[in-house]
Amino acid sequence: MKKILAFTFLFCSILSHCLALAPMTDENLMQAIKYGIASKQDNRSMSQFLEPWKISEKLLKNPYRQKETVVLYTPYLLAAIHARDKVDESRMPELPQIRSAVQEYDGITLIGTRINTPVLLREGEYSVKLLQGKTILIPYATNFLSWEMLEVPEEQPEIKADKPDDGKQLTVNEKANKDPVKMKKIAVLDYQFYFDNSQFAPNQPFTIEITDKYCGPRNFDINPAAIR
Repeated sequence: MKKILAFTFLFCSILSHCLALAPMTDENLMQAIKYGIASKQDNRSMSQFLEPWKISEKLLKNPYRQKETVVLYTPYLLAAIHARDKVDESRMPELPQIRSAVQEYDGITLIGTRINTPVLLREGEYSVKLLQGKTILIPYATNFLSWEMLEVPEEQPEIKADKPDDGKQLTVNEKANKDPVKMKKIAVLDYQFYFDNSQFAPNQPFTIEITDKYCGPRNFDINPAAIR
């Protein structure tokens, strides 16, 4: 059954390399469980925990971008998350339970995304596609996780010193203090998108394209063989 499971993002170090989406042996599951347990014992935030699975955006054209990323939820990562959740509940992760939880995602590619826009997007204001060769897929399900508004400095042109009325040269720092930095608001949006593995080759490289009416397209190139 294709089940949608939402993970709470507080929107991460890798131990060794293995193929993404490979069948999870008991040995690999146990390694994932240990990784999930260690992340809680080391008090890593969810963002730190996910770092090895984050893929950065390629185009870098969005003026509102603040480290836009996607996450490929590999079987290993899913197992580690479930183990981490068990520890968070003061329960010991057990191999049969973790295996069962990961098996719920058989036939599914789950992609987590963090994008930035000037406003909170509404349905119909953005589109998501998975691109692989001539194949173009849209997600069969979408899960909106969370959002927050940030205030960040606007990009400023190079600051040059000038002369005040008394004729003395202003230093660059004095110039910056004289002209306060302008701020802009950025919406940080976290989503999950679900794709049917039968419609493409999930072990081969593909691109996630996200486009919205305010910031245009973003491309995230994913190579599953390079991700744990």
